[in-house]
Amino acid sequence: MSQLFRSFDTSEKTQLICFPFAGGYSASFRPLHAYLQGECEMLAAEPPGHGTNQTSAIEDLEELVRLYKQELNLRPDRPFVLFGHSMGGMIAFRLAQKLEREGIFPQAVIISAIQPPNVKRKKVSHLEDEAFLEHIMELGGMPAELAENKEVMSFFLPSFRSDYRALERFEPRDLGQLQSPVHIFNGRKDEKCMRDARGWDQWAQNPAYHEFDGGHMFLLSETEKVAEEIFSILNHCKSAVSHK
Repeated sequence: MSQLFRSFDTSEKTQLICFPFAGGYSASFRPLHAYLQGECEMLAAEPPGHGTNQTSAIEDLEELVRLYKQELNLRPDRPFVLFGHSMGGMIAFRLAQKLEREGIFPQAVIISAIQPPNVKRKKVSHLEDEAFLEHIMELGGMPAELAENKEVMSFFLPSFRSDYRALERFEPRDLGQLQSPVHIFNGRKDEKCMRDARGWDQWAQNPAYHEFDGGHMFLLSETEKVAEEIFSILNHCKSAVSHK
């Protein structure tokens, strides 16, 4: 694999391909991997300009999806599940759309903590550092002790900003529904995502909805519960394949 992905396992089992929230990178999924180890082959994206990937950050979601698709080179005969949280959920959705156009169908697409593509998002990427940082902290995407370290923040903020710009500029042009099984994950205290959750009905056929305790970053606060739900989805995929 190139700089774009990190593999946490080498296995012939189903690939779980993970895309992080804004500002996140492959290490963001290590806590989840601790619960799913041995159950799948986990690949986690290392977006340009994040983590160990020192290539320039990309502020175009379509370009990011294109790069991921090219690097993954997914095949119809290799079972895989796409999972993305927040911005990563939109990446997973858009990647699934592109793959399905080519006749490559994920066993499942797990879209976590993101409003549907047609929902207009409040733009925050232009805010001054202090206001922008406050927004990130409100979502739970940054521990307070980290936010208080100005040297650390000067390193992390550019990657957060580039991700927010990519998401804010994204305009859905492919209006096709996903045919693959779709699962929508949300935190019960994430008011915006909970309010708009059912909007995903127009983007997928009979999506399944799952709720967790916590807010927008429930992936970090409810990791074990999220892992249990993913494990159940992986097992269902396995069972569906064995009965074909």
